[in-house]
Amino acid sequence: MEVILLEKIKNLGNLGDKINVKPGHARNYLIPQNKAALATPANIAEFDKRRSEFEKAQRDALTYAQERATQLKDLIVEITGKVGVEGKLFGSVNTTDIAQAINGGGVEISKHEIRLPNGPLRHVGEYEIAVHLHPDVDASITVHVVAEE
Repeated sequence: MEVILLEKIKNLGNLGDKINVKPGHARNYLIPQNKAALATPANIAEFDKRRSEFEKAQRDALTYAQERATQLKDLIVEITGKVGVEGKLFGSVNTTDIAQAINGGGVEISKHEIRLPNGPLRHVGEYEIAVHLHPDVDASITVHVVAEE
């Protein structure tokens, strides 16, 4: 299925690219999320008329993500939890817990922007966590998981 991208998408293409994707990916993700439109002549003409508007929105999103990345730079988040023997947590620290701690510090972030490739944190310690703010902007934060007194 041929679609035209309405924003930059990692591993697919840039704004305005006409690409072929599997129909399910287009119908279930790209089109409902307003990331792409079917590449019909009418949609292509509409895109060409509104191209500067899409480019401005993309520049604004990039600028906003870069501002947030500077706020997150050198950020250290401390999360406490109940700990058993050998420093293992009862439960775990997941993306929601990390996002709430960052939001409590005054920086707006969504749990979907936090990357935990090895799964939730289950032990006391210090962890470097990747934060994906935009296809072109990534940041990292330090999370300290400490035992409750």
